[in-house]
Amino acid sequence: MEIQKVIAHMESKKEIYQILKHCPYEILRQWKLVDFKKGAIMFSQDERYDYFSLLVEGTAEINIMGENGKKYTQAIYQVGDMIGEIEIYDLIPFVSTVEAIQDVTLIALQRDYFLTWLQMDHNFNQYFIRKALHHNYVNSKREGVNNLYSLNHRLCHYLLECVQNGSKHGDGIVVNVNKLELSQHFAVTQRSINRILSHLREKKILDVEKNRLMILDVTQLQKEAKKE
Repeated sequence: MEIQKVIAHMESKKEIYQILKHCPYEILRQWKLVDFKKGAIMFSQDERYDYFSLLVEGTAEINIMGENGKKYTQAIYQVGDMIGEIEIYDLIPFVSTVEAIQDVTLIALQRDYFLTWLQMDHNFNQYFIRKALHHNYVNSKREGVNNLYSLNHRLCHYLLECVQNGSKHGDGIVVNVNKLELSQHFAVTQRSINRILSHLREKKILDVEKNRLMILDVTQLQKEAKKE
């Protein structure tokens, strides 16, 4: 039965338990599991969907397709993240595309049951509000950074964050990020990314490989990040 699988996810993942722990049984039994293979489009930009989802397995990428045909990454969603919460009230089209970057499992709840749950469950109602406000805060902060700081500043800071999870290799630190990913992350053309990477390479701050970057001088990268 579906409810047994939903309960199994609750018992094995604290993020899911915290969301569903007070969900009324008549709502809990309405959840459906949906599986997606890696690379599958889970939700499409500009399409309407009449159900709310929680991600319970895997990782998904949230992206927007620009008028120029390029894909721009907005966020990476993991276990416990909500999908479709913005669009479900008025059944408006999705503002972004959701793509599985690993095998993904969702639990999905039809709109009418979702709205009933939101009214009945104070725990989820508060969680929903906090999450919505958090996303609004993050997006507003990102918008402010994008408007106030140059791409060079933002890219250097991002690479410094990547260094923390990089691996030591020879005289440098390898970060597993490529030019296409940087282009999508910052919603700019690869030409703009290439221009900054070429500048940093000329200054021997980094070296560019096919699917990764080698940071050669962290101190100089920090100095570069402070420039405007």
